[in-house]
Amino acid sequence: MKRLILVATLLAGTALATPASAVSFTSDECGGGGCTGTGQPGGFATITGVDNGNNSVTLTITPLNGNGFVNGGQTTFTFNLIGNPTITYSGLPTGFTVVNGTGPNNLTQSAGSIHQAALGDFEYGIDASSLNGASNPILTPISFTISDGAGFGLGSFAELSVPRGQGGGTTSFFALDIRSANANGQTGLVDCCVGQPTPFGVNAVPGPVVGAGLPGLIAACGGLLALRRRRRRLTA
Repeated sequence: MKRLILVATLLAGTALATPASAVSFTSDECGGGGCTGTGQPGGFATITGVDNGNNSVTLTITPLNGNGFVNGGQTTFTFNLIGNPTITYSGLPTGFTVVNGTGPNNLTQSAGSIHQAALGDFEYGIDASSLNGASNPILTPISFTISDGAGFGLGSFAELSVPRGQGGGTTSFFALDIRSANANGQTGLVDCCVGQPTPFGVNAVPGPVVGAGLPGLIAACGGLLALRRRRRRLTA
């Protein structure tokens, strides 16, 4: 029986584990000639999402090619969530604040409207307001965790921004304000995952996964018990 419990535990751990998923900011919406400059191999930055399995997601944003995160007249990082939930941040990097944050330490955020130039309006965001412009960019990765109620995960980010006015514009899953190292210090927005159905390759409304969670654990234990009984009958 101990072996059955061990195998079931290993199966459960494997089913619940969610690998990190990384995508790149490759679309240039900077003004004044753009942020591309002499080129941006691999993009301006990457964003990695890890589903922690407890209705929380950890995001890590890593600048590439010498670029830096700034507050150059736009909100540093913005995104959207399906269903417009109220979320709570933890582990926010020093110098960053939650836009229109409420609750303890202003770390709770409800869906709102944050305008990001040609990329339209986003619902959520954090801002490096302490930077006072683009003269002191953040050149190292930033990481933080977002949590919500039941059902929150990487698929919750599969919602595009809303263009403002009748002129349309570019819609994006994420927007990032940067200072480009390859364009004489040009600042502006870059966006992520253009042309992709979901930012992290996860369904917007995830269905039940066979073998995951408590139902999968029960099924695995039942199968192992049935196999053990069959072996006993064969050797009797």
